[in-house]
Amino acid sequence: MRAFLATFLLGLALFGGAFAFTQLVANNRYLGLSSTTLQLWAHSLPEPPAAGESELIREAVRRARIYDDQIQSHHLLVDGMLVNRTLAGNMLDECDSLLFSSLRYVSLHKLGFNDRAQAAWDGIQNSQENGRWLRHPRCTKSTSRDMILGLLAALSQKPPGFTGYLHRLMQHVQKHNGYFGKGPIYVSYLSPGLAQIIALLAVEGKIPAQDVPKIIRDGYSTHEIELYVVRLGFEAHLNALTIWLEMELTHNRDETPNTLARSMDGLIAPFGPGHIEDQRTDWITSRLLELEPHNLFIRYLRLEAANALTPAVSARLLAELLAMPEFPHDRLPMDCDRPADYLWQRTWHPYKLLVPKSCTQEYNGADYLWMASLLVERLRQPPTVRFSH
Repeated sequence: MRAFLATFLLGLALFGGAFAFTQLVANNRYLGLSSTTLQLWAHSLPEPPAAGESELIREAVRRARIYDDQIQSHHLLVDGMLVNRTLAGNMLDECDSLLFSSLRYVSLHKLGFNDRAQAAWDGIQNSQENGRWLRHPRCTKSTSRDMILGLLAALSQKPPGFTGYLHRLMQHVQKHNGYFGKGPIYVSYLSPGLAQIIALLAVEGKIPAQDVPKIIRDGYSTHEIELYVVRLGFEAHLNALTIWLEMELTHNRDETPNTLARSMDGLIAPFGPGHIEDQRTDWITSRLLELEPHNLFIRYLRLEAANALTPAVSARLLAELLAMPEFPHDRLPMDCDRPADYLWQRTWHPYKLLVPKSCTQEYNGADYLWMASLLVERLRQPPTVRFSH
């Protein structure tokens, strides 16, 4: 009787999880679902046939190559740094270039476009002067935290000489009492969250602890506070990019980020099951999903945090990306296709607004390269998906 009851309850739980996802998959929303439920759903999906999976990857890579060909022709100008442009050829958004040039470099690296990635890194590293990084050689504004976050994403892929660049960045911050740029404190002062990312990179680069400045060693993630007040769109995207970078740097490693949750773990854990730190990434990605339930990058992060990004799930997300009308098949997107330049940093609402009938601007398509590279990487090297305990 006891065995029958256990089997019945297990079947009911599996049915309940499958039913919940049957209702939610149509809307591509995973709100309120636990990691265990996400894993059950992910493993319930039939694996994509090898031929279909290969075709999906080929199409994603084909479009990425088309996009980057046009990027090289129209969006790098003479500096090798990524910008948007008007159809008349004028440069736009050069003061955001360090962030998006870095994301393009990461994307090309993950897609296996090695020569293109090297050229992209050459353009980026030319925008620094002995540890001080510029938004773009033609931008006079001081470097900001979001630009440095992009740079750290690029350094996570270990470009040639990355430990030297990391050393010089740390030395510059130490010499200037925590400032990496010449802007005010709320723009150009090293936040605790950026400091802990740099500390993780230092571990990745096997830089001795004594060579890491104290302001960086003492860094810690502040997601647990920021996500209570973060605004939709740009701020949510920066939080998502930061948690992606944390996961990228700690994947299959013993090191974990220095976080507020971990510092409180010894106080609170004895009064509840498990450790707070074990639940932290789940909570962060769930909170981001509450803010931006339609954002494909954030949905990817939620599934990644839940260990539910199986080949079948990755294939579904990649097929969805390829079907999005905001990413034309044979050319870069324009302002007559959509009103947002980089979709993952905008709320869903602008996607649905009316766009002009005539095109005046061409966007660089780095948002497509970013998502395609993450999903193609997963399909080429599927991770081992584990059930939560």
